[in-house]
Amino acid sequence: MLAAGILVGCDSSSDDPVVTPSPSPSVSSSSPSPSPSSSPSVTESGPQIPAAAREKTPKGAEAYVKYFFDQFNLAYTRPQVGLIESMSTPGCEFCSKSEVRAVGLAEDRQRYAQNPVKLEEAVSFGGAPKNEQYVRIRFTQVAATIVDSNGRQVSQVAEGTATANAALRWSGSRWFVRGIEKG
Repeated sequence: MLAAGILVGCDSSSDDPVVTPSPSPSVSSSSPSPSPSSSPSVTESGPQIPAAAREKTPKGAEAYVKYFFDQFNLAYTRPQVGLIESMSTPGCEFCSKSEVRAVGLAEDRQRYAQNPVKLEEAVSFGGAPKNEQYVRIRFTQVAATIVDSNGRQVSQVAEGTATANAALRWSGSRWFVRGIEKG
């Protein structure tokens, strides 16, 4: 796994898309850690979603995917438990495993010193069932350092790039990530 980063292994026993694991070496070296950015506004039901990401359109789904990965970065750099879960369906294995990683970071009093993901592209495409949207994503797992509560390096994650497909479901009045499959 990418140091339990973004490409989290899932099985294919459900209808949700899956992400296959990808190896990533860990390296030991010292490096300074920048401070995390400030947290977005969070409501009882999760983060406050930008207007563009609340549109039930292909462009709205693209904006939601971009926002999801912004929040994913916060979940790992703070770490902030519950953030990924609030933006996804219960059946999203990628999301569940990513949330478990955020919980593990919090419990171990560790965090990513820099954003682990840089979303390069998010483009919607057809073929999804009613009230769903598919979005092709291209992203970089940024070389990142995981630090403890004193800022000391615990491990390092190597850089890598990937292409994946995200499946989003419109429920109530907003999008949720249903799954992410490496493509």
